Amino acid sequence: MTLQEVVEKKLFALADTKYLKILLAGMLVSYFYNLAVFNYSLTGNNELRLYDFLGLAVLYYYFNNRPLIDYFIKKRSYLYYLAVFIRWCMITMILTFIISFLNGKNIWILRTILFMYHFVVFFLSGIFFMILMKRKKNLKLFIYLHLIMTLVAGMVVILQNIGIVPYLWSELDRQAYGNFYSGILGPNKIVLGMVMMLSLITFVGIYLEKNIKINKILLMSGILIALFCIGISGSRTSYTGVAIFALYFFVMRTGKFIYMSMVIGLGVIALSIYNSEILTMVTDVFEGRVVNKISDPSMLQQGNVDVDQLYEDLGSGRKNLSLRYVDYLLANPYVIPLGSGFNNFILVGNSAHNIYLTLINEVGLLGLFFYVRWLVNYFRMKLPRHASLSLSLKGMVLAMMVTLLFGEHLYVYRPIFAILGLFLFATAIFISPRYYKLK
Repeated sequence: MTLQEVVEKKLFALADTKYLKILLAGMLVSYFYNLAVFNYSLTGNNELRLYDFLGLAVLYYYFNNRPLIDYFIKKRSYLYYLAVFIRWCMITMILTFIISFLNGKNIWILRTILFMYHFVVFFLSGIFFMILMKRKKNLKLFIYLHLIMTLVAGMVVILQNIGIVPYLWSELDRQAYGNFYSGILGPNKIVLGMVMMLSLITFVGIYLEKNIKINKILLMSGILIALFCIGISGSRTSYTGVAIFALYFFVMRTGKFIYMSMVIGLGVIALSIYNSEILTMVTDVFEGRVVNKISDPSMLQQGNVDVDQLYEDLGSGRKNLSLRYVDYLLANPYVIPLGSGFNNFILVGNSAHNIYLTLINEVGLLGLFFYVRWLVNYFRMKLPRHASLSLSLKGMVLAMMVTLLFGEHLYVYRPIFAILGLFLFATAIFISPRYYKLK
């Protein structure tokens, strides 16, 4: 028996591990349930979430199967490149610790360790999802769980907006983010918007994929509730991501795009007939967050769009943050090659709300190269027998790469919770059918 055959046998044995399935199901639930399960206080109101506890079991399974998992990572470039980026972040943490200590911010050291813990746990969970999905029955199981969690999270948001369920986050969150109804996902608009965007793209790919049989009514329910939640989120970054994905979908597979648009359109019409207030809520939010924010609406009507002014109007101050980062980096060019340390924006004041500028500051151009190489590598994936999954994978990555110009949602800062984990879960769904066995 060859090494590859031995590895495959062990991977399938791991894929049949009952307790690992339960653990990973819990991890997926934790990506949607971000309310605190434990509170503690170091510098105020600190919280631990479900994935903080389940992550310890994920680490146990990794160290218990380390040679096998490391081999699995090395054989897949999209995993290996992310692993390289994480290792580089770990090295630069030394600088974060030194700068934190010198500036009297010792708590920042603990915070940085916690964020790295999240990074590693999300990464390893994504790997275990891929291993479990080598069994087709496991793939379908996790798809159905994803659908259920999307519907549950979406229904909580709907019930909040009609006055049945109260605001679920702390008073500090209410003051920071406003009285924004986000259900169990997170007080920041970007969390609701991005979680639902990733879910929407995943369900569209599965809906069009002939080789995966999932209940179409349930899939369409997931698509419609994800669309509603994106609309009600008011997240302009998520609106942009959906638009980028739709444009990519239209260009690459126009016929399928028209078909899917008609199916979704019929679903939206049916919902509006059932309850017209649903569309009214979305329209009001969109007008308030986009249309009414544009200082000169005539430029859209005339087709003469001033991109710089539009970014100024809709960017919520991101332009000034980005320019401040550029000024800081130019004034401190020694930071640019290797960075000042993972999770270290102590000297700048806050993040850039632009992952590319943030990474240059934290892990340098070298770290940025590792990060972009990881994302770009998904475009090299060949899934000839799963064209719809391939389309959704690449469209999702493209949407992320564009929207990352306006945020750090594919990273591990606290306000974005487990978006990275859900992204890696979605990529596992798209890629796993390339490897799975039918039983």
